[in-house]
Amino acid sequence: MKKVISRDSDNAVILPRLLLKIKGRRDCTDSHGFSTESVLRTKAEESKWRSFASLRMTGLLLGTLSLCAMLSMNASVGAASSKRDSSVVDVVRDWGPNVVNIGTEKVALLRKQPFWRGYGHEYDAAFQNFFGPQMISQVKVKSIGSGVILDSTGLIVTNAHVVNMASRVYVTLSDGVSVEGTILAVDQPDDLALVKIEPMHPFKEMKMIAARDVLVGETVIAIGNPLGLENSVSAGVVSGKKRVFGNPQRGVVMTDLIQTDAAINAGNSGGALLNLDGELVGVNLAVAQNAVNIGFVVPTDKIKALVEQYHVRQQEKENQSPAAGISIR
Repeated sequence: MKKVISRDSDNAVILPRLLLKIKGRRDCTDSHGFSTESVLRTKAEESKWRSFASLRMTGLLLGTLSLCAMLSMNASVGAASSKRDSSVVDVVRDWGPNVVNIGTEKVALLRKQPFWRGYGHEYDAAFQNFFGPQMISQVKVKSIGSGVILDSTGLIVTNAHVVNMASRVYVTLSDGVSVEGTILAVDQPDDLALVKIEPMHPFKEMKMIAARDVLVGETVIAIGNPLGLENSVSAGVVSGKKRVFGNPQRGVVMTDLIQTDAAINAGNSGGALLNLDGELVGVNLAVAQNAVNIGFVVPTDKIKALVEQYHVRQQEKENQSPAAGISIR
């Protein structure tokens, strides 16, 4: 009797044989004795470790870069927040070069000096005995003051009493270079004068703040040449506005001045008074006698008015009469 094997039985026989073939392939070994399955496992683990190492190196690199950036930021912030590098230092560094030393040479007539009245004839006789008939009747007197460069053309503002009756004017810049200046205009009532020099190099244009915007109590910096000490700096505050200063008995009265307690000494006249924004508050004028730290400053409103009047007069004919109180040269 013939035995019949069903279709399912064929599958049951074929399947175990296929599994045996696959198992035999997995268990086969290479020439070095390593099974194929172990080699594949080793390569997979090696690839995994390489990816991990790559990620780790990338993390270390990013961490190092972040640390360097943080250190750099801390260094820059530390330098910027230094207590020594204050706003006053910034203003002096930026605008100190705009303050100049003004030296003048004046010819003084001896006969006009007070001491000549009672003893002039005796001086005349003594001079004639020693020097002959040609009598020495005049002497040259030198004085010093300060000034502020206003723009790139070399226009300078100072006090009128600094250049009053001067025959020659010398301007010494912050770098020590000395050039001769020309007096352009004098405003005696407000004690202001304009001087012009040929610029050796471009100057910064001075920013000005109107008197109405000046704050009482705000910090101000005075820069000038007291006693010939170039670019000396003192600091204080605005003590008041609209002050009146002068001697009514002599007919010398100046109004709308700014008061400050910043030190202003002889030779500081014509120098700059600046605020912490580097704006020109005015030019230093004088100090009250028999007082401490009471100084007066001519505000920029009067400086602007003088400059505008000068430019207007320059455009007019030279034979026209200048404005009252303004002497245009």
